[in-house]
Amino acid sequence: MDGQIEYSFAKDIAAEDYPVILESRIFKEWLEASLAKFKIAKIHFESVNYFDKEHRPLFIKLLATATLPDGRPVHGVVLVRGNAVGVLVVLRCEGKKYLLLVRQPRFSISETASLEIPAGILDWSGDYRKVALSELEEEAQIKASDDELIDLTEFWWGNSTPGFAGSCGLLDERIRLYAIERDVTCEELDAMNGKSQTYTDENEWIRTEVLPYEEAGHKFIDGKNLIAMFLYERWLASKH
Repeated sequence: MDGQIEYSFAKDIAAEDYPVILESRIFKEWLEASLAKFKIAKIHFESVNYFDKEHRPLFIKLLATATLPDGRPVHGVVLVRGNAVGVLVVLRCEGKKYLLLVRQPRFSISETASLEIPAGILDWSGDYRKVALSELEEEAQIKASDDELIDLTEFWWGNSTPGFAGSCGLLDERIRLYAIERDVTCEELDAMNGKSQTYTDENEWIRTEVLPYEEAGHKFIDGKNLIAMFLYERWLASKH
């Protein structure tokens, strides 16, 4: 069925990049999922952004001519970026709960220091758990083991979805959410606060922040944070 799709590309997309785009993992996974439920006649690639380190698509903006199986047309603008992970880091100290979060610039929402849980896209691996552990170490400077990860997505949805859809009117992205819990001393808690990480090749300027659990919930606006807290609290309730 893929062979029946008519592809076109914006003028500023180089011809030698056509196969790079069509064979990219993020596009192929999105296309396979879409063809299972929709009929697609045309796909026009409007723009592509690439990873700085390698010539591999990071974001693909496309316009598809597509319908439901019964022929009704659907909105076809999609920003393909692939799936991601997020980890809610819950710290327990002297009977109180805290969250370890990161602040970083988010130009798209006009925030210079957006407060978020450690997260990242599946840019180097299709293994959600490995990427989750990697992002914990990279962004929050926490080394965790696989058995510490609580799979909140699997707990809530089972195997029906790979993750939470944060902006389903435009993005293909689904975020698989995890949590980890740790008991820490006051000294360890203080040491986790205010650590800075800089990744100039990815334009990332990250600083950790430790906040009381309930206070944190009223300070961030990022959707994945709130969903992660909701799922974590439901998971806690299920244990009692």
